[in-house]
Formats: sequence, C-alpha cells, structure tokens
Amino acid sequence: MHSELKRNIPGSPNWEGSFYERLTEYGEWDSKSFWVLHLELLSVAKQQNDNLPVERDFAYMLLYLQQRVLSLISAHFTKNDVFEISNVNVKQLYEFKERFEMAILGAISGEALPEASFDLENPLVKKV
Repeated sequence: MHSELKRNIPGSPNWEGSFYERLTEYGEWDSKSFWVLHLELLSVAKQQNDNLPVERDFAYMLLYLQQRVLSLISAHFTKNDVFEISNVNVKQLYEFKERFEMAILGAISGEALPEASFDLENPLVKKV
C-alpha cells in the first residue's frame, strides 16, 4: 500500500503530520499534505486492474477515511458544533471536498477524471 495513504487511515500509528491528523487534531486543511494524499489516490486508480475486484479491506479503508473526513466537513458547517476548519474559505472547501470524493471513487473504480475537469487542480499532477 502507498505510504501516504496508509498514514492517513484513521488509527494509523504513523499519522503525525498527515493530512488526516492535521484536520482531525487541529482543524487545519493542510493543502500540501492533501495534494500528496490526492496524488496517491490517483496513482491507486491507475493501478487498479479492470479484471480483478477491489479488495474488500482496501475499499473499506478508503470509505472509512472518506466518511471521517466528510464528517469533519459536515461538523464545520454545523452551527452548534465547535469544530472549525481553517486555512480554506467555503468555496475552496467545497472544491477540495469534490476532489477528495472523486479521488476516493477513482481509487475504487480505477477511473479518475482528468485534472482539467476541475476548477481546482492538483499542482503535483504533471500536465500532459
């Protein structure tokens, strides 16, 4: 499994400094670490074999990470919740949320949309 992805899985012993740790512990949307995670998710999507099913544990791990991140985003928008996400404005947060959801789906389905399909592009993806 990819190292950055593994670091971001809830419960990982090596999560310090990961995107998920920064978001969970500090309410910080760390764009740099998000894009690294996103790039690994895109890499996973490219490596999926169309002839083989996705491993159940792997799919669960991805969906668990997605559920946890989306719950934190939801908490950010809930008036009675004290959790707030910093370092992004509302428009950016929605764009990052879309990129995250699509990358998770791509990692499971093996199909990732081209960067040009989005307003917010991953700066780590080389343009072809």
